[in-house]
Amino acid sequence: MNMRLVIFSGMVMMIVGTIAGLGASKYSEKHYQCCNIGPSLDLGYSQSRDPRTYALAGAAMGFVFGSTLELVRQSAPQEAEK
Repeated sequence: MNMRLVIFSGMVMMIVGTIAGLGASKYSEKHYQCCNIGPSLDLGYSQSRDPRTYALAGAAMGFVFGSTLELVRQSAPQEAEK
């Protein structure tokens, strides 16, 4: 079993998961806020909801999914030979 390939596959999927997490953060923003009380400037649009959390969650899920998928791919031929 090639552990370098497993880690590399996990890291590639981690990058994809980070991008997906940032996209989900952007998609989950509220499009209009009404009646903001306070000195902040109301532009009518909110910012993304905590993009760091979404990016970290996407990265973690991507790494786990990519590593697991590569482990399954490498273990399947060994079981077929037995």
